[in-house]
Amino acid sequence: MKYTLVGAGAIGGSMAAWLSRSGADILYVDVIPEHVQAMNEKGLTILDPSGGDFTVPVKAVLMDDLADSMEVVFLATKTQHTRGAMEKIAPLLKKDGYVVSLQNGLNEYVIAEYVGEERVVGAFVNWAADYIEPGVIQFGIHSHFSIGELDGRVTPRILELRDFCSPFQPVEVTSHIMSRLWSKQVNISAMFATGISHLLIPGGMEFEPSQQAIASLALEAMQVPAKMGIPLESHDDFAPELYRQGRYQQAMRVTADHYRSMVKNYTGLYRDLAVRKRRSEIDGTVGVTVEMGEEQGLDLPMSKKLIEMVHQIEEGKRGISTENLLELAAAFERFYPQGLEELLRRV
Repeated sequence: MKYTLVGAGAIGGSMAAWLSRSGADILYVDVIPEHVQAMNEKGLTILDPSGGDFTVPVKAVLMDDLADSMEVVFLATKTQHTRGAMEKIAPLLKKDGYVVSLQNGLNEYVIAEYVGEERVVGAFVNWAADYIEPGVIQFGIHSHFSIGELDGRVTPRILELRDFCSPFQPVEVTSHIMSRLWSKQVNISAMFATGISHLLIPGGMEFEPSQQAIASLALEAMQVPAKMGIPLESHDDFAPELYRQGRYQQAMRVTADHYRSMVKNYTGLYRDLAVRKRRSEIDGTVGVTVEMGEEQGLDLPMSKKLIEMVHQIEEGKRGISTENLLELAAAFERFYPQGLEELLRRV
């Protein structure tokens, strides 16, 4: 099989580097010329505080130079670049080829529009990493990694994919991949709220004045998969049952504890807004939850408020500060005068 990584940044690049080090032949594809040049000239360097730094030689090309037919594509672009990437990938994908989404969000639905559900594999990825500079990725920690067919079957290609990815870390095959992806989607709604402040993920989740507001983001999002009949599942940093029971502080502590000792303990949204100063994934994550909620007849006002605030930061109309969390808390009081009880009745 021919393996191609499209989006050789933090998540995709870190996984692929381990696989390349084990001998896998992977073509690295990216849109940043300096990153592609650095990888070709110096290799891809992974800074790993627990396992030791390493550099692996790789072959990299720019997205515009991608011309060969493809069999297995690991798609690891930001959510907002999914459609652009698929417009390039779809015509080059072999009839028996498939795309594995290593992204945040629910991009499996979008990818299927281009190649059909039967050529999409879902992946729940929960390891942490950051793109530092061309050719260098800071790895945070290994965490849960599971893959699955969208229809729940355990197919030969899923088992082959599991074995192929295992040099990076253990991979679980699941028949409920959309449940896991929706669970991550819900948790993102809460975690991304910390990204409008300079607080680390643990500090943001445990900032008492805005805890109920952040919990309301999770509870709003939980309504959408509930309406769709998709159950949520606990994972390393998300405990939906604690939210349902109204034990939001314990639920948020689960998330905070997961990131407390990590090298990477800001959200990707924060790095996009504060460090790289570029458009974030808010529309492709929380925005998609709002859109799908509206399709189910749901209104998610706190989620819309968060999206609005992020857009204002992106446009330079708002700074990043703890005051943003206080504004979010004030919005919560307006939208939900009865507090979280109103939301708890819905999930």
